[in-house]
Amino acid sequence: MRLASHEVTIAAPVEVVWAHLTTAEGLVRWVGPAATADPAPGGVLRWTHPNGATVVGRFVELVPHRRLVFTYGWEDGLMGVPPESTTVEIDLVEQDGATTLRLVHHGLPPEVVKDHEHGWAYFLNELRAALPAG
Repeated sequence: MRLASHEVTIAAPVEVVWAHLTTAEGLVRWVGPAATADPAPGGVLRWTHPNGATVVGRFVELVPHRRLVFTYGWEDGLMGVPPESTTVEIDLVEQDGATTLRLVHHGLPPEVVKDHEHGWAYFLNELRAALPAG
């Protein structure tokens, strides 16, 4: 098993980025047309991409405005990654009103690491574009 990672700086305060990672309202602004989020340890996290593929997981760790960990997998086991079979860690650091987001996706089958790296890069850029500066 391998990991995918990505880092992006977003011109928005950390509280705003956090809300877009941990609430259904925030998730639908950048990741897809439908989402469910219960931001508490063990709470459900689920979103559907525009192509209909659905990610299913649970929140594991939440340190408000600093760190988020959740399980991750595809509802139909897409790419050999069944629901809740991998772990995503996101760390947030705010500096001068901008937030640096570092994401590490653990436990991926080696043959799908590149696909997930491309996917995270694409969607985290969508997040950056969805959040206006200030």
